[in-house]
Amino acid sequence: MRPATYACTLLMVLFLAGCHGSKKKSVFGGAGDCPPPASTASAGSAQINARAIGKGYAKLVVIHAADKTSGAPVHDGKVSIRAEMSCPHVMPMYTKRLQETSTGTYKAGYSLVMPGQWTFFITLRDKKGDATTSALPVTVKTGG
Repeated sequence: MRPATYACTLLMVLFLAGCHGSKKKSVFGGAGDCPPPASTASAGSAQINARAIGKGYAKLVVIHAADKTSGAPVHDGKVSIRAEMSCPHVMPMYTKRLQETSTGTYKAGYSLVMPGQWTFFITLRDKKGDATTSALPVTVKTGG
């Protein structure tokens, strides 16, 4: 048998051996399952509480930041968010800076582009340069 014919035969046998009729599962577990939502825990020196207001794709993201030790609002921080869809597929979006509207409260509008399971990844840098991160899971349903 020629080497090329032997290699083709071997590949066909291996291919057929792997085809036993079972459905392929997604990397998230069962077929079609989405991953669990991201943790909303704050990692860093501040406690971040966040919410997304609005129906449909247009969201107003509101973040309250307080020092974990003293409980005092974090004033003059640099807060940014970035959205990423994790289901039905992965789609990273743009980063946006939030404006401080009152001491320790930061807001910005953000437009998501389609239905799915989204997460806003939040980064806060205080005046000393210390960073705190958190996440805000958001689900956008078909039709808003």
